Amino acid sequence: MGYDAEFYKEIDRIYEQRREENMRDLERRKQAVFARVPRLADIDYEIKSLGLKLYKIALGSADVKEEVSKLRLRQMQLLELKKSILTENGYSEDELSERFHCSICCDHGTFDGKTCECYKKLLTEKAYELSNLSALLTHQTFDTFDLSLYSEEVDEYYGVSPKEHMQRILDICKDFVKNFEKTDKNLLFWGEPGIGKTFLSTCIAKELIETSHSVIYETAYKTFSMLEELKFKKADNEERLRFKVEKLYSCDLLILDDLGSEFTTQYTTAALFDIINSRLISGKKTVINTNLSMAELEKKYSERVVSRLYGHYQVLEFIGSDIRIDKSVNN
Repeated sequence: MGYDAEFYKEIDRIYEQRREENMRDLERRKQAVFARVPRLADIDYEIKSLGLKLYKIALGSADVKEEVSKLRLRQMQLLELKKSILTENGYSEDELSERFHCSICCDHGTFDGKTCECYKKLLTEKAYELSNLSALLTHQTFDTFDLSLYSEEVDEYYGVSPKEHMQRILDICKDFVKNFEKTDKNLLFWGEPGIGKTFLSTCIAKELIETSHSVIYETAYKTFSMLEELKFKKADNEERLRFKVEKLYSCDLLILDDLGSEFTTQYTTAALFDIINSRLISGKKTVINTNLSMAELEKKYSERVVSRLYGHYQVLEFIGSDIRIDKSVNN
């Protein structure tokens, strides 16, 4: 479950870069202030010297309480003087202090032995980026999935209204997230374009990312293109491409969108079976979105592919009219 060591190393590198930039920023501000108000350079130096003296005293064993008290008093006086001179010259009181993205952990990611909230937020942000769903995850959630866009009129063929049917699918999706660690269930969404397949896939992704699961979203066209580029060494940056392809197999959840829209060859059929089968063997979950029925998928790919889908996926047909069009008309 979750992300590999390299993912967390990347987060740690970001914090290290922040700390380095904080120090460069402080040095730039110091040079500008000292050039304008040279007296502050002397005060800043004396404050540091007092700090060094206090440190050396702390290493000793003699009773030097009185000396420490005097040094600390002088240090406090200088700090107040520095603030006063800064404000008199139009600067903020912290102009000669280090500034942080997060004042709680001072850009270390931990505080008081615990993970800082800023670290958790950054993890989620980077996970959004890795998933390829950053733009959608900000507003597509289970709470914003609008069932009112579906008709309440009973469909004679299905014997149920699109709204009632989609409520059942919504419940299945929520249950998939809730029991993600306990089930070997995978999902296959099929139906006409614009009736909620990608939206609900995104909702699932958001919920799982926020519980520290690794999620990758990719279209079938892009997926097979990457696999082909890597296999036949067509990529300029092979290492980066290899990393992306590895994630297709190792992430906790792969969302394979728009299956069937790509140009199908013997290679894509073999690649699809390999992804599906490999993820099943390793216990990784997959959500597939397609406009094709199971019969059409079998015709386009193979019986072997579809047998895997029937055996290990919960197949959910989406019904109703294009809610994207209905929403734009109503607006």
